[in-house]
Amino acid sequence: MASQQQASLTPADERDEWRTPPFVFSWAQRRFWFAVDLASTEQNKLLHMNITKHENSLAQKWSRWTGPGWCNPPYSRIDPWLEKAVEEAYQGFTSVFLILAPNGEERYSRYVFDVASEVIFIGGRLSYLRPDGTPVGGNTRGSCLVVYRGHDLGDTRYRHVLRDAMLKEHQDNG
Repeated sequence: MASQQQASLTPADERDEWRTPPFVFSWAQRRFWFAVDLASTEQNKLLHMNITKHENSLAQKWSRWTGPGWCNPPYSRIDPWLEKAVEEAYQGFTSVFLILAPNGEERYSRYVFDVASEVIFIGGRLSYLRPDGTPVGGNTRGSCLVVYRGHDLGDTRYRHVLRDAMLKEHQDNG
């Protein structure tokens, strides 16, 4: 008998505030050198330049920043964020999203596969952090980084990186 994907028991508004594991951001930051955190709160921002939910990132022009944007979007309404990433890539803005790995949802056909520039699958489950910084255990899904760049949008390349390699690199680079 086929098993079904376990649904999260965590309320959506709490999941939307989960922080990125520091080693994941550190790994991505060394490769992309982000200028702005596109979806943050004052408590979970990862960069000096950030857009909080009260400033409504989806209504902003991301291309006003000269460097790439980082985004760990609210997972309860991810589609508008991915759509915005595609629109902004056409304007020359590069963004990198930390999202759940594909599991058959239609959004991946609309906004990721043959649309994004790159998908980096993370081998190993991530433990996100609650708003207070404590780890959230029991993640039922894998994660990936999705890159949107104007010059190669739609020419999707696929890579993978092991979670443990990301963590080791983070520890080695302190």
